[in-house]
Amino acid sequence: MTFHFEHRVLLVDDEPSIMRSLERLFRKEKFHVLTASSGPEGLDILSGSDSPVSLIISDQRMPGMTGAQFLEKARILEPDAIRFLLTGYSDVKDILDAVNKGEIHRYLTKPWNDDDLLLQVRSALETYELKADNRRLNDLTIRQNAELTELNQGLEKKIRERTLEILVKSQALEEANASLERGFVDTIRLLSSLVETLNPKLGSYLSFVAQLAKQIGLGMGLDKQQQDEIEIAGLLHDIGLLGLPKMLLEKDSEEMVEVELKLFKQHPVIGQICLQPVERLDAVGAIVFSHHENYDGSGFPGGLRGDSIPIGARIIHAVADYATYLRKWPKNINDIRQQAVKYLGHSAKNIITDDPQILTSEIIKQILFKQSRRKYDPDVVNKLTQILQEDLEKNTKTVEKTISITLSFLKPGMRLAQEIRVQDGRLLLARGSVLNAAMISAIQKLAETILIDERVEISVG
Repeated sequence: MTFHFEHRVLLVDDEPSIMRSLERLFRKEKFHVLTASSGPEGLDILSGSDSPVSLIISDQRMPGMTGAQFLEKARILEPDAIRFLLTGYSDVKDILDAVNKGEIHRYLTKPWNDDDLLLQVRSALETYELKADNRRLNDLTIRQNAELTELNQGLEKKIRERTLEILVKSQALEEANASLERGFVDTIRLLSSLVETLNPKLGSYLSFVAQLAKQIGLGMGLDKQQQDEIEIAGLLHDIGLLGLPKMLLEKDSEEMVEVELKLFKQHPVIGQICLQPVERLDAVGAIVFSHHENYDGSGFPGGLRGDSIPIGARIIHAVADYATYLRKWPKNINDIRQQAVKYLGHSAKNIITDDPQILTSEIIKQILFKQSRRKYDPDVVNKLTQILQEDLEKNTKTVEKTISITLSFLKPGMRLAQEIRVQDGRLLLARGSVLNAAMISAIQKLAETILIDERVEISVG
């Protein structure tokens, strides 16, 4: 039989003849044989050995220390060694002591059969090797589990650190994108302010349409991106009209001659073309292109109908027409009523109020309702009238407190209750603007050239 280990065997017997017999027998097996003539000598060998002993065979009857006593102590020094007791007496008590105290694995009687002894020794050493392998594998498993646990803990730590790093970078990227988006929208608003400076009526109209359309988008549950697209489209939807004669811009489409109407109907297409170089304005361009499409398909330039018209375009259409009616409607109460009959017939007389602003708003809302499902999306008209009614009730209940102060008393953080315009009508700052130091400095410098008034209305409370 081939063993995996070079086994060390300790033989303990006080009879030299027996010792020699055992030595001869085991040296044939190429074991490394150690011998001791007494129990104490055997214990000295075990305690002084640097290498483990695989098998211990001890005689029972020895002077000073019996084999059972020796094996009991040997078990403490070499707990893994296989222990055999060799006895020439049938002394049950000695055998039980050896089993109970020394935890022997076999007991052999004298005289022994060499083949039988070798067979038992080989079997015992095979068991020893199996146990040693199990211990080694168990130790390896424990060590590898500890290493794996440490590796997992390190990996978990790295994953947490990496996840945190990714989250931080992702948040920073989101903030950067949001900042870019805000900057982009602010740039569009700045361009709109420039339009208002060059053409106050057109600029004021575009700004009004943009804010009210965005408010409707919010009320209809559209997401932030859609709301921003609608606001930008509101600011730019009539960009295709720039360059047309001013008289044409003041006309209703019903009053235009064929040539004028043809020019007017081109402006949604021109507006979309103007926006095409900016990829981020593709959705805005689609709204601009479709903002004169009618809900029943009778509009222009594509003859779209119903939900095939972008929701932003349906909102801009209703809001733009509301703003146009509002801008071009007469201011005198009698002229307002007369104009209302043109659109609503005699039912216009049922609107009872002497407030020109409320009367005009009510007439225009009825005009929009009347043309709902033909020109306008009914859901958009419903939301528009709801918002207008809420604003009216809010304005009725809340009267903004304002004070008039000279420009020299302006402080950062003050909010304008009234727009500031240059004397030729160009808009400088819109109503609601919150002043900062740079704005105040610019206003005060312009005042020195007598281009603006010396006093301004500021909101308080």
